[in-house]
Amino acid sequence: MTVLVTGGSGFVGLNLLQLLLERGDRVVNLSLAPPPAAAQQLFDSLPGTLQSVVGDACDAPTVERIFEGQGIERVVHAAVITAGPERERSDPAGIVAVNLQSVLTVLEAARRHGVQRFVYPSSGAVYGESAYAAPVLDEDATPPRPVTLYGISKYAAERMALRYRTLHGMDVLAARLGIVFGRWEHATGQRDTLSAIYELTRLARAGETAALPNAGRRDWVYAPDVAAGLVTLLYHPQPAHAVYHVTAGREWSAEQWCERLQTRYPDFRFRMVTDEAQANVNLYRASFRAPLSNLRLREETGFAARFGLDEAFADYLDWLERYPLDNRQG
Repeated sequence: MTVLVTGGSGFVGLNLLQLLLERGDRVVNLSLAPPPAAAQQLFDSLPGTLQSVVGDACDAPTVERIFEGQGIERVVHAAVITAGPERERSDPAGIVAVNLQSVLTVLEAARRHGVQRFVYPSSGAVYGESAYAAPVLDEDATPPRPVTLYGISKYAAERMALRYRTLHGMDVLAARLGIVFGRWEHATGQRDTLSAIYELTRLARAGETAALPNAGRRDWVYAPDVAAGLVTLLYHPQPAHAVYHVTAGREWSAEQWCERLQTRYPDFRFRMVTDEAQANVNLYRASFRAPLSNLRLREETGFAARFGLDEAFADYLDWLERYPLDNRQG
């Protein structure tokens, strides 16, 4: 099986590449940069094969050459700009170009070349204001009301991809992701805000103090579980729906993560602050959304996240010992 992953050198993309290569797949990664050296070294040891193409998923000739020359059978379009407020102000056109135009470019190539399955990783950010009005977010029952340019563009791209499903009979699925953290998280220039879990762990390893504006209770989902959910959808033989949540289906808090960090890093301290301007960890109101329901994917495929809080903590700290990169450098 030959799988094209766009944005494969990003955070979720690297986890996805690793799992596909562990399966023995032949994978083509189209990304603005090659994978980090540590990731490439690991990938070289896995049973699958990887070809990385440095290029822009918005560029139709580049995308067409890949489809013509590589025999692409399945696609995960993970290329995205996860924009913060400053980029929204300074470069809205750039956000829309990547988050919408690249989807159209890759969809068109996939349509022309008859790919078997196209998976679009969307986001819980599509729910926007609706996320504060329900105890649990459901794929059908909760209406998307995105607020940020990131959420708006993700929802527009999701709907565009699903329109191709209707118009052209393409096998297209949208996967709305929970709040992701963990292995291979790094700054690529396309993701403006790293996860609070990443920041807390970095502070703990440096023996510094974290200042939290709230306890940070969220439906955190560990990156390897996200990759596993995407691969489940990529190969699911008979999906009954077009949209699925990929989430852990459970909540825990950044405060609980801090308590565990203190057991490993005795010099680490954390405190709560009432003024958000004093915080050095990003736990914005936007991430107070209700948790995503995991029932649809679990009941239909049997998929369940492997990593709870304690399992993710142990695995991530072990992973950081084996890959002691400063992930902020990519």
